[in-house]
Amino acid sequence: MNRYISIYLDLVRFLAAVVVFFVHANYDRFTYDLPVVWRLKDLGSEAVMVFFVLSGFVIAYVVDQKEKTPKEYFVSRFARLYSVVIPALLITFLLDRIGARIAFEVYDGWWYQSDKPLWRIFANMTFINELWFTSTRPFTNGPFWSLGYEFWYYMIFAAAWFLKRWVKFVVVGLLCLIVGPKILLLLPVWLLGVQVYHVVKKQMVSETLGWMLFAGSAVLYAIYRFKGYPDMIYGYMLNGLGEDLVQDKLLWSQDFINSYIIGALVAMHFTGAAVIAPRFARILSAAEKPIRYLAGYTFALYLLHYPLLQFFAAIATNVESQSKHNLIVIFGSLAAVWVLGSITEKRKGDWRRLMQYLFDGVTGSHPKKSKIG
Repeated sequence: MNRYISIYLDLVRFLAAVVVFFVHANYDRFTYDLPVVWRLKDLGSEAVMVFFVLSGFVIAYVVDQKEKTPKEYFVSRFARLYSVVIPALLITFLLDRIGARIAFEVYDGWWYQSDKPLWRIFANMTFINELWFTSTRPFTNGPFWSLGYEFWYYMIFAAAWFLKRWVKFVVVGLLCLIVGPKILLLLPVWLLGVQVYHVVKKQMVSETLGWMLFAGSAVLYAIYRFKGYPDMIYGYMLNGLGEDLVQDKLLWSQDFINSYIIGALVAMHFTGAAVIAPRFARILSAAEKPIRYLAGYTFALYLLHYPLLQFFAAIATNVESQSKHNLIVIFGSLAAVWVLGSITEKRKGDWRRLMQYLFDGVTGSHPKKSKIG
């Protein structure tokens, strides 16, 4: 992966998290009549599909270029996940408890699920929160659902990549049985990212085709949106599969056909971007430092913004001025993400060392102490 596409993908990753933030910030229980932002209201799930394709791309890259052994792979994955997941779950629990005491009416709805708190923390900490047709929300933190998908994509991919012969098929099959159809429905979107990496690596796309993919994906997306195809396709799905299956059982995967379309367009865009990125070397190089800095907060922004919005909405519940209320909720949440994200980013190395120590302990590969001295 050349440096320039890496910078561009970091920018896309951060912008996707910003879109998710403002989609949720626009909810009536958080803010009042945010200008312009309301136009993003239907883009939340599409931003998550960007994350899925990007995740598949990055995983394909790291196993090909950096993490050549199962140990390296699993240590990196668990360190990256738990460096933010564990703090995010604890912060969510604390903020929700405090916020509900300040203004319970802000929490009084389906979005705050507070029963069986230990189970909710455990299920999300072990990524079993979305198996089969279940969905265990960690209090107010709805965005956690996607980790219950991505974690298992990491596991399935690792089995397919690192295991050999018949063992590979047995383990992949068992993992698919464990996760169930809901998670598997969106696996093709994630695998598109894997395919993009290998297409780019093998230089299968000319620069001319790269420009066509880069620009054409944006044009096709505009047509897809302007013509109202997302609602049309979803309506056909409801009629064909039934509301009970689509809305009550598939849950986060209920719009899977539209997710495939978005995933394909994102894959086209990334493929084209990888080919033409060197043409923008000067611009991307100049913007690299701020882009890398902001991208470092992507995971924290995604996993912390929802309970923070909820909490600051409770803080501002008695503020009469709509503009002041909005400022408290938006900037309070973003400032908190910056502070908390700075802490979690600094601790990534500690989490990596911990995961390596635990992995060595499980596999019995701790260095043996000498009997002499």
